Amino acid sequence: MPVRAKFLFAADLGDPISSICLSDVGCMAGTMLGKVWLYSFDTKLHQELAAFSDEGIRGLYLDKDAGYATVGGEGFRGWKRTAPHDTISPVNFRTLDKKTTQNVKHILQRKEWICVLFPTMSVIVSTVSQEQFQCNFKLFDYGSSQEVAPCDFDGKSIVVVDRTFGSPVFRFVSLEQKDPRAQVDVDDLPQGNSMTLAKLWGNDCLAYVAGGCSVYMYDYQKQEPMHRLVGHMSEIIAMDASDPNVIATLSKDAQVFLWNGATGQPLHSFVVPKASFFMGFPAVLAFNGQRLVLSADEGVFLIELDPEDDEKGKA
Repeated sequence: MPVRAKFLFAADLGDPISSICLSDVGCMAGTMLGKVWLYSFDTKLHQELAAFSDEGIRGLYLDKDAGYATVGGEGFRGWKRTAPHDTISPVNFRTLDKKTTQNVKHILQRKEWICVLFPTMSVIVSTVSQEQFQCNFKLFDYGSSQEVAPCDFDGKSIVVVDRTFGSPVFRFVSLEQKDPRAQVDVDDLPQGNSMTLAKLWGNDCLAYVAGGCSVYMYDYQKQEPMHRLVGHMSEIIAMDASDPNVIATLSKDAQVFLWNGATGQPLHSFVVPKASFFMGFPAVLAFNGQRLVLSADEGVFLIELDPEDDEKGKA
């Protein structure tokens, strides 16, 4: 499949890429030491928005007006997308509820929505409007923080893995439910013991990597397997399941697969030129329309697919 690869941002040794995002107007990248870059498709220019922070970049979001970076457990800050990239008033997570003195335990983000988890409370906040919603979900209700950890958040639901009794139990909790205990528990997830990556996809599906080279699709409402995505020849190190139709995966040999999430069939596959993954840094991947961005040892690559070839593949 014809692809065009462009190298966008170089990563410093010891300061790997920790987060990326991709939208119709551009992409952003952030690092473990708080650097933030913006690249706009209209100007074909990139700009460094932040050079350093006490904590790494945990999430990013970009729309036509502004870009936002979630900084560790601290909060998020924003910049206007167009030059001179004026700053937008930052939000501190500790001020979301003036009564709490708790520290943030986990940050999960899906596009503009951030799920901020404290030990005994949780808040969903929008980076764009700064509106916030307090949820009934409390990590404290699910057990010790040594044994319980969130895996993913899709804007409405959260999946938590609980290893209190050894074998993992996966708890799928709707944050829109009034009952804080309303959830689906799965204790027999196929290959759940060997899971390395997990993403919520669609309304009721978990896409997860197990066994290194395969993605398993599981309907947690029906509590039954859907299909298995097979094609990678090397370990899968990154996955994006934010698109309603397509799941994107990246393996250690620089191969990308795009999958039809509903059928499990591969749509496209290709190797990213000059990308390598020998340093052991966490890889991140984002897919949107006819573009992908991904991180490698060298930094961030932008991949543009051929639209005409894509239409042929769908025909």
